This record gives sequence, structure tokens and C-alpha cells, in this order.
Amino acid sequence: MLGQPLQLLQKPGVSQLSTALKVASTRLLQILAISTGTYADKLSPKVVQSLLDLLCSQLKNLLSQAGVSVLSAGKDQEDTKHEDGADSEKKDLRALIRKQHTAELHLGDFLVFLRRVVSSKAIQSKMASPKWTEVLLNIAAQKCCSGVPLVGNLRTRLLALHVLEAVLPACEANMEDDQMTQVVERLFSLLSDCMWEAPIAQAKHSIQIKEKVQELKLQV
Repeated sequence: MLGQPLQLLQKPGVSQLSTALKVASTRLLQILAISTGTYADKLSPKVVQSLLDLLCSQLKNLLSQAGVSVLSAGKDQEDTKHEDGADSEKKDLRALIRKQHTAELHLGDFLVFLRRVVSSKAIQSKMASPKWTEVLLNIAAQKCCSGVPLVGNLRTRLLALHVLEAVLPACEANMEDDQMTQVVERLFSLLSDCMWEAPIAQAKHSIQIKEKVQELKLQV
């Protein structure tokens, strides 16, 4: 919810009161998060850790929504809808593409907000834990079995690296050698993928989607 815009207030078919409460609670959580980030060194460590755990769970939830392969999801729907026409299947594919694109944008917006929270050394040092570095690296570097990045939106992946850039300098004293080695290896692997593997995999993925759309058009 933190990554979603206020425009959802005008979504048709949804109770205005229910949506207003969601937006209000989201804004309250944002205020608490920004305030905690600003005064983290004056607050109880348990309070700060509780908030960071909540933000981390939000980030993982947004990643799970954004990290869905359009082709694999479309195939799953196709297996359960043999009786539906090609026109319905084409609409489903377009809806999946829009849904994934929106989820990736929401994930990016949340990372922009998260970068504002990571403003103090106290917050940065607590985010040195493996669960934070792992989820940020997953956003930036994790791939599907086809070699396509799990998160296709380049802005979102760069924002994950931007947050990681703010966190890593404060991690030097807290990060274990194994964790440091893993982070460095994944960053170099990401650099290699971006130079060689990802462009080819993305091109093949785009061709597969276009072929799928053309196939559905011919079936109409």
C-alpha cells in the first residue's frame, strides 16, 4: 500500500470510506517512518527495529507482486481456461502486462520513499542485516529461469541499488565476511549480466510476447 498513489481514492466500485482509511493509515505510517528515520538515534532500538521489520515485509510483498513472469502467468491462466475464446485470452495477457508494469512502478515508488527513511547512521547500520541486503539485491539482480530480470523496470532496479548504496557504507563494521563476499559477488554478477546476458534475454522475451499477441490475434 505504501507504494500506491493517492489516485486510488477515485477508483470506481470501491468504497470511498474504505479507501480513505487505507490512504490515511498509509500516510500515518509514512510519517512515523520518516520521523523514526530522522530521530532514530534518540529512539529505543526495539522501536526502530519494529518499524524496519514492517518496511521490509512491505518491500518483500511488493516484490512478490512485481516479480511475476507475464508468459508463465499467462500460461497458467491458459491451462485453466481452455473453453474461453482467444479474445478473452488476449485481454487477460494485456491485463497481466499492465498489472506487472503497475506493480513494478509501485515497487519503485516505495524504494524512493525508503531512500528518504534511510537518512541516519542508526537506520543504515540496522539495515546491514542479510534480509535487507538480500531483498534489495533480489530487486536489482534476481533473474527468471529465462534469464530475464525478475523486475523488468530499469528505474526500479536502479532505485534498489540507490538504497543499497546508502546502506553499504554503514555496514562495514557490522557485516560479516561471508555476507560481504556474497554482496560483492552478486554485484559483479549483476554487472556481467547487464553487459552480456540481460540484453539478449530481454530481446527474446519481447519477441515471445509479440508472438503470443500475434497468435491470439490470428485466433480471433
